[in-house]
Amino acid sequence: MNHQFIDGDKTVTFRVRYRESIRGKVAIHVQPDQQVIVDAPSGTTLPVIKQALAKRARWVINQQNKPEELHRNALPRQYVSGETHWYMGKRCLLNVKASKTAEAGTRLQRGTLVVTQPENAPQLVQSLLIDWYQQRAQIVFKKLLDLICAELGWVKQTPDWQQRAMKKQWGSCSPKGKLSLNPMLIKAPRACIDYVILHELYHLEHHNHSNAFYRLLKRELPEWEMVKKRLDDMAEQVLM
Repeated sequence: MNHQFIDGDKTVTFRVRYRESIRGKVAIHVQPDQQVIVDAPSGTTLPVIKQALAKRARWVINQQNKPEELHRNALPRQYVSGETHWYMGKRCLLNVKASKTAEAGTRLQRGTLVVTQPENAPQLVQSLLIDWYQQRAQIVFKKLLDLICAELGWVKQTPDWQQRAMKKQWGSCSPKGKLSLNPMLIKAPRACIDYVILHELYHLEHHNHSNAFYRLLKRELPEWEMVKKRLDDMAEQVLM
């Protein structure tokens, strides 16, 4: 259930997660999609939660504005030789080669992403890179999904899944249990990919972010919050 509080001319929508494991003060989180989530000890009243939010209202609003500010200040990709791109958490230099005879495509060669195309056309380089990322994502995600499902035990078979380009999400799980994974997640480290897959798989058991959901996630991946922060911190680089 969503709630709201007002700070000046700004209305902030937030959601509360009551968690038995929390003692003392509430914890406020601003997600990459700008959603505000408050973790609160069981029994905490809404007025107390709103009071805590009011004290940190400036911080909350600044965090919500940060992605837009980072995007505004980020240098746009030129898709020319020498740029840095990412693959599975590693920096890769881009090397663009123009050839009218060689087949157009992308390959990873000793830490360098080599893109071959007929002419120096940045839009074509971008398209070839995206195609390559999607091809690699299809292979890597399927392998990891099969592996993680086998390790979990309670998943009888790998669920249906698809790649889906998303601007603010790494993954999702439909009410019918079909997983969607952002192909650009392939740029992130292996641990981050595992976390997103595990997160979405647990939605097969709990299609929400309840205490039970987080207990399962923490049991399987005790350091999930640290991994999530690592992924969120590099979102601007990965999603570009």
